[in-house]
Amino acid sequence: MKYGKIRIEDGYLAFTRHMMLNSLPCKDIMWAYMRREGEHSDDGTAKQMITNYLVVVTRRKKRYKFDMTEKEVQECLRHLKALNPNMAVGFPKGGRISLQSLPNTRDLGALAAKDGRHILPRKLIRSGSLYHASMADRRLLAEDYHLKTVIDFRSGIERKERPDAILKGVEYYHIPVLDEETMGISREKGALEVLLDFQGDVEKLMEHQYEIFVRDRFSVKQYARFMDVLLHHEEGGALWHCTAGKDRAGVGTALLLCALGIPKDTILEDFMRSNVYLDGELEYMLRYLESKKMDSLENVQKISAFFKVKEEYLDRVFKTIQSEYGTVDRFLRRGLYLTQKSLEDLREKYLI
Repeated sequence: MKYGKIRIEDGYLAFTRHMMLNSLPCKDIMWAYMRREGEHSDDGTAKQMITNYLVVVTRRKKRYKFDMTEKEVQECLRHLKALNPNMAVGFPKGGRISLQSLPNTRDLGALAAKDGRHILPRKLIRSGSLYHASMADRRLLAEDYHLKTVIDFRSGIERKERPDAILKGVEYYHIPVLDEETMGISREKGALEVLLDFQGDVEKLMEHQYEIFVRDRFSVKQYARFMDVLLHHEEGGALWHCTAGKDRAGVGTALLLCALGIPKDTILEDFMRSNVYLDGELEYMLRYLESKKMDSLENVQKISAFFKVKEEYLDRVFKTIQSEYGTVDRFLRRGLYLTQKSLEDLREKYLI
């Protein structure tokens, strides 16, 4: 089959480069996606010129770009995916994975590092709990994302009340970031009851909680375990989560992105996306309170604060790191035990 200036024959992608015919085994392609480039005149009067490219990245981390129409790119991607099911397709840029029952599950793929590399798609996935995962969601995570590792940041009580859906061939790690005593959760009271009973400013409570994530020795050690699991993770996707996927998972993600050399603006952008993806969950909880005649203004404000993240929360994390360790790099080294070699290995594993 011919697509633009390339052909796919007998499992090889054939193309001419520097006046020589090249044959690239489709099995050697790790990632393929469409890139679109356009140009405008400075005054905005000229019609936009759009060029579409197929971008192919190999296991040896070589990148090729082929000019072709959008239709040719889409058809070529489908052909390549059929020949190499393990190949990552698309440019998610940290966006939400379209799942039926998991609103805050995201592929960190395509986020750009400071050195110009990108996170390889379908490898690093942040999420809320998998308790409500539908059968379709499980199939998509297993078949499209080749999920092999799940890391659960929740407490033992939280896991017992809402256990994760079990996927065949997946290794599960329980790495609670906070213990029940720190969280204020008991067997008699769950998180919702504790929240509604709390007397005070919930946003201030949440901000203080973010400080604990990187100041408390137990919490920091647990995040170090999280990094170690990812450092030794091999094939397929790795997913980590807390309950809603915004606080414990949000901080864990921010620390991981720091280790991968992702710019702080991108880290903040990823962190704040939870507000968009959890908006439906907030509406559900507000309707639940209304049905139980518990929708007082105070309770509505508490629940609304609980389902939102703020820039100030992440700022508190980095200010605490600066106060306790001086710099983020020193925190990665002394708090999370990531040596220079470990950081290089982590980036080599997940950046391309």
